[in-house]
Amino acid sequence: MKVNLIENIDIDNASYQRLINFLKSKTGLNFQYYNKSFIEKRIKSRMIRVNCNTLDEYYSYFSSNTEEVKNFVEGFTINYTFFFRDYDVFETFQDIFLHGLGFNKKQIKSDIRPAATKMDKFRSKSNAAKKLIKNRRLYSKPEKYYVDVFIFLNRLSFYKKIKLLPSEKNCINIWSCPCATGEEPYSINMIMNNLKTQVRRFPKYRIVGSDISYGAIEKAKIGVYADDSMKEISDYYENKYFTKQKTHYGHNNLIKEHLKKEIEFVREDVTEGHGKPYKYDIIFCRYLLIYFNHQNRDKFLNILESRLKENGILILGKTETLFDSWGSLKLIDSRNRIYIKSHTKLF
Repeated sequence: MKVNLIENIDIDNASYQRLINFLKSKTGLNFQYYNKSFIEKRIKSRMIRVNCNTLDEYYSYFSSNTEEVKNFVEGFTINYTFFFRDYDVFETFQDIFLHGLGFNKKQIKSDIRPAATKMDKFRSKSNAAKKLIKNRRLYSKPEKYYVDVFIFLNRLSFYKKIKLLPSEKNCINIWSCPCATGEEPYSINMIMNNLKTQVRRFPKYRIVGSDISYGAIEKAKIGVYADDSMKEISDYYENKYFTKQKTHYGHNNLIKEHLKKEIEFVREDVTEGHGKPYKYDIIFCRYLLIYFNHQNRDKFLNILESRLKENGILILGKTETLFDSWGSLKLIDSRNRIYIKSHTKLF
């Protein structure tokens, strides 16, 4: 009788380690960084999918089937994302540039926040989801929120570059890691491109997106998205940067070609380092650290810290925290989990 429940599957440590070592030898990916419970869930899910009772049975199938190795890696990656996820983070990101350019929101056409009716369309019927939607409708930023991040503007590595003539020397480097299927780096680029088209002198910038998944990177490069990816994008950005493509099931959303050309997508295992030579002014690393065990989380943070310029900023996910500081990374916005790299005291 075949196993059909995840909780009925037993994974012993020796068999688990053998599978992880085999994975690394075949893919070069280091799965030791992740919480064991997280990886075990992925293994059990694949065992059920291919109808294997034991881990030894799955290992035999796995080691003789290159397609299963690919399926495991693709199923392992975290690709739950959508455009402008946590849109208030992107509002803050935009506000920093507006402040540096000497503009306010009334002088620029840009509406990041989606209409409440659009969010209603995608919401769950659960009470928790209804409460989330209600809170977001009523959400307004307290004064302290502005003070937290904007008091440090003159210290930010890229803030002075905003005011200078555009050049390669003054290029603002931005890294989205992991970028999944591209929604985050495209959201960043939509904001930057939108400002660039309305401001006479806008700084030169470079956006890099990295992910462990071949499939995710290829999808990002193609730039075709279903409606699920559009649930927190405003009508303004959707109308400006997407075209509709009819399908048998409705339509897809195609991102404009010029946005695709402005992002460097890289398939890589970022836990082993980063292949690009750049130092970054801004790193978005959201909803990845929660999957790492504590020891390897610190190893990965060392990689991020080394790639961040002095006085550059690291933006984490809303459910992630380094508390007040980690190494040279110091918290400057508790609501949006923004940290500045500074080897000197902030106050």
